Amino acid sequence: MEYVYHTVDVFTQSAYSGAQISVFPQADGLDDSQMQLIAKEMNHPETVFVFPGSSDVAAELRVFSPAGERAVGSHSVVAAARTLVHSKALPVSDRDCVVHFSQGKKIIDAVLSYVDGRLLTQLSMSVSPQIDRYVPDNKELQQVLGLGPDDIETLKAKTLFVSCDTPYLIVPLRSMDAVYRARFSLEAWSRSSASSVAVNEILVYCSETESLQTDFHLRILGEHIAHDDSPPVGAAIPAFVASLCDTRGLADGTHTFWLERGHKAKRQSILQVEFVKKSTAALKVRIGGDAVLVAQGSILAPASRSPKAA
Repeated sequence: MEYVYHTVDVFTQSAYSGAQISVFPQADGLDDSQMQLIAKEMNHPETVFVFPGSSDVAAELRVFSPAGERAVGSHSVVAAARTLVHSKALPVSDRDCVVHFSQGKKIIDAVLSYVDGRLLTQLSMSVSPQIDRYVPDNKELQQVLGLGPDDIETLKAKTLFVSCDTPYLIVPLRSMDAVYRARFSLEAWSRSSASSVAVNEILVYCSETESLQTDFHLRILGEHIAHDDSPPVGAAIPAFVASLCDTRGLADGTHTFWLERGHKAKRQSILQVEFVKKSTAALKVRIGGDAVLVAQGSILAPASRSPKAA
């Protein structure tokens, strides 16, 4: 059986920039093993599989990288929304339209709107972050990341474990040079004081940016991420926002930041992040931006490797 797919460049206004995401808008009939094989074949950072929703849920989303299933993040939501609007599975008017997606029991809200003829999508969520300050010391972090003693920021921000469903170690660095020199060492991590913490990925960031409109430059590192790769950061943004609130003493109220991932000369993403901080309420976060449809085609479903199919 053939399955139609679309390739969407996310968080960019220009084709062949941003993050490449594959979307299968009608994935009904595929099992986990088939989705994993397809994600490896597409070889994009994320492949989104769209299944029929229920009641007021427009669709259920499953997201796979070549290495395994991932949590639904802003990149995957924006790519799915852009594809479903293109295929007319989602109607959009000139007014803001709220669309509900799901991943398992989790409901994900997306706000769709047209601005100057462009479709903008925002992922909207309320999170209650769990923050752990028991982190590797600076010497351990230097070994884990392959950095020097002057690369890790210790005055303006602090390293934290933050979880909003998915745990991340969030490490502030002092320059973009350090962000791209950083290399994750599993051996050094296994020797660190925090090796027992179940963290699969590390988010490193700095205040130095390429674009004048952006406030921070972000990069994800991990055991299954190539040394020179810079995968989408959308799923880590809620945890990153929580770390800013905790370490920078942000006042209660509404805050807006612009974030960048990747280099302009290659594939750079620009994300707008709005959040409402209240000491007595959950953290409300909106992550949004543009997306461009660049390709479409079909693929033959691989043979299932699921035990159920035996």
